[in-house]
Amino acid sequence: MAVTANGRAGSTPGSRSGRQPSGRRRKEPASLTERTYQVLRRDILTCAIEPGSEISEADIADRLSISKTPVREALGRLRVEGFVKTFPRRGYQIVPLTIADMDELFDVRTMVVGGCGEIASERITEEELERLEELAEASYDRATSANLDKFISANRDFHMAIAKAAGNRRLEELVYKLLDELERFFYIGARKRDLNTEVHSDHHRIVEVLRKRDPAAARRIMMEHNEATRRGLFDVITASRRERTPLVIS
Repeated sequence: MAVTANGRAGSTPGSRSGRQPSGRRRKEPASLTERTYQVLRRDILTCAIEPGSEISEADIADRLSISKTPVREALGRLRVEGFVKTFPRRGYQIVPLTIADMDELFDVRTMVVGGCGEIASERITEEELERLEELAEASYDRATSANLDKFISANRDFHMAIAKAAGNRRLEELVYKLLDELERFFYIGARKRDLNTEVHSDHHRIVEVLRKRDPAAARRIMMEHNEATRRGLFDVITASRRERTPLVIS
């Protein structure tokens, strides 16, 4: 079956598609390389292709019923983004997930989301608060992949909405990149344990604090939420090792 599905776009916040031709506008079809990139990127972020897996251009081309050229170009782009490693004469490896990487990312995220919350508490609009309330209602069933995808997407949108409310484009881009790098960890955590109650409660508490427009309290609750997420993921990783089903290495 040829590649036709669209994965998550890899554009950064505020990116522009360039000039549109005059007259009637129409969406240009994505190139085969772009579609291949989107499919592979989604498979990597959702851990459909497991961290640490070795892959080849030929195997992917065969699975997607395409030539190796768009696969090679897509993998090159994913290598630049840090999701794929190349090995001469061996092929490619999906970059493994490590506890050290997770800790580094959460250390940075603690500082970034704390700042986002502090600034956003003074700038956020009522319309943006209502949108956050809607996103905080997201839930999922671990047995349903599409349902889980929507939950992870709503979580991303929730945190991106706070970053956008802060009104700082560079801060927004930092949050976007961190969420990208953490998404594989989020999928592992959400599959291994039910996060519905925890996330629902935390997100509604965050909205409540933002409504009070208290910068110090907003910084504090965002940092607390980040640390709770880190602890939950660490517990999942530890349990998976006991079960001998680890997707994260030391």
